[in-house]
Amino acid sequence: MKITHIYHSGFCVEMERTVLIFDWYRGALPPLSKDRPVCCFVSHGHGDHYGSCIWSLRDEFPDVTYILDRNIRVPGAGLSRHPKLPRANIRKVRPHEVINAGELRIETLLSTDQGVAYVVDTEGARIFHAGDLNIWHWQDESERANRWQADTYRAELKRIAGHHVDAALIPIDPRLGAHAADGPAMFMEMIQPDYAFAMHYWNQAAESKKVLADPKLAPFSDRIHYEEVLEI
Repeated sequence: MKITHIYHSGFCVEMERTVLIFDWYRGALPPLSKDRPVCCFVSHGHGDHYGSCIWSLRDEFPDVTYILDRNIRVPGAGLSRHPKLPRANIRKVRPHEVINAGELRIETLLSTDQGVAYVVDTEGARIFHAGDLNIWHWQDESERANRWQADTYRAELKRIAGHHVDAALIPIDPRLGAHAADGPAMFMEMIQPDYAFAMHYWNQAAESKKVLADPKLAPFSDRIHYEEVLEI
């Protein structure tokens, strides 16, 4: 498995037989072979998770499947009739669904912001992409709202706890200040992935890395990665 961090929450995961692209809206994809099917995931419609660039994939690769949050609007009335993009290759999902697409088994979780998180099983590996599923504890929010964030996040993680995760792509957003470690620490404690990859920090990698020193997260820091490309 080769994992490339494209930008922000965008990742490309190259398996032996399949390519997975998550929340790509900006940045260049790595060079990819045309002989593997591509599955493009969009967790929700925020501008830092969804870009029109994804639709260019159908012109580059002969076998593309789109897995989209149900609220993503497919642009252009004729897009799904594109000769390289049959209607069946666009799948819209809602939270708490399980679907199959080729060799992929895909489970969705409810985001604590918008849309879904994805759990993808393929080729003997399990990959988790959080989208905007996190504990978004903001100082200007009410205690009730912040408690809902933590409670809902924990409830969603319980749905997949106890099942091995090979690679998890999770937000470590320095804007959350003293609470930036809350979500990733809970994830690492409950899910225990082999590898975790930080995301959702735009150009603030240095600031995001500082979050690893938080006592809640420090025990797991050796499993959290910021490499642009890593083969595991």
